[in-house]
Amino acid sequence: MNVKLTDVAREAGVGYGTASRAISGRGSVDAATRNKVLAAAEKLGYRTNSMARALRENKTRTVGLIVPDIINEFYTESAAVLQDELDKSGYQLVVSTIGNDPEKERRAIESMLNRQVDAVVHVPVNPQAEFPKGFKVVELNRRSDVNRPTVTSDDAAGLKELAIHILNQGYRDIGIIIGPAELSTSRDRKTGFVSALESEATQRGVREELRYRVVHSRYSPTGGYDAFTVFTEDLPEIVVPLSTQLTLGVLKATQKRSIQIPNDLALACYGVAEWLAVWGPGITVFSPDLPAMGAAAATQVLTLLDAEPLPENHLKIPGQLIVRGTTPKI
Repeated sequence: MNVKLTDVAREAGVGYGTASRAISGRGSVDAATRNKVLAAAEKLGYRTNSMARALRENKTRTVGLIVPDIINEFYTESAAVLQDELDKSGYQLVVSTIGNDPEKERRAIESMLNRQVDAVVHVPVNPQAEFPKGFKVVELNRRSDVNRPTVTSDDAAGLKELAIHILNQGYRDIGIIIGPAELSTSRDRKTGFVSALESEATQRGVREELRYRVVHSRYSPTGGYDAFTVFTEDLPEIVVPLSTQLTLGVLKATQKRSIQIPNDLALACYGVAEWLAVWGPGITVFSPDLPAMGAAAATQVLTLLDAEPLPENHLKIPGQLIVRGTTPKI
């Protein structure tokens, strides 16, 4: 039996439009009515015809996600929430991973356009990456040089908290490891952290005591390992790798050189991985709110797909400073 939406509406005792909004998840329907419609649909064995709906709406009901990788928890956590939120509105997520390779990024964009996805959530690699004029794009975590809607972590506020904590603990000689200079995340984290260090040190009257060294590297464990070698002949009091992958590389480097954390070297970082809480005495971290970022990106995309104006084009999501045992007072 070919069950139609009209059958579901009749079974639930509601109008066709109400049944449509309840099943699609789009539009205003109270919870009790939605549950009644969904129960009727399940009872009758109703299944939406996604192909027919796509033809009616001139949409594929798909959204692309272009990310460096899906191994890094930075992207998996955001992607999981993004998928859940889009699914509620009847959209599926199509994922493409590109490393940090601009050529793979170009091919991924071309592939998404060939698939005729309705919109793309994009973690930019090339600051000038191009989409057709008018195509719906929301940038996640990173910003390109093009003025598009963005959802990023409020790193400036979070890293200011981290800088204040480090200075409060008495550290004045600081080694900073950050990703490639051309990426917006690297620029924002470096600027936010260094500016906060300088400003706070000046206010405290300890600016002349402050010494910091910045090393750029790849966002990877190998990048963190290689960057740390710059400090091995002249260890700072604390090292601050500004990504989880960089932190993993630093830990490998200190272990190989028998440098004990926090006895020989304090450590604080940027990231969200669960192992940061259980490694050794626990690693002090500024943790961005990735689920909130994924949810915000979904809201931005769905708003664009509904052809509605965005209340705010550039969203910054607050994170959290978590103090643990790798930053004891000196």
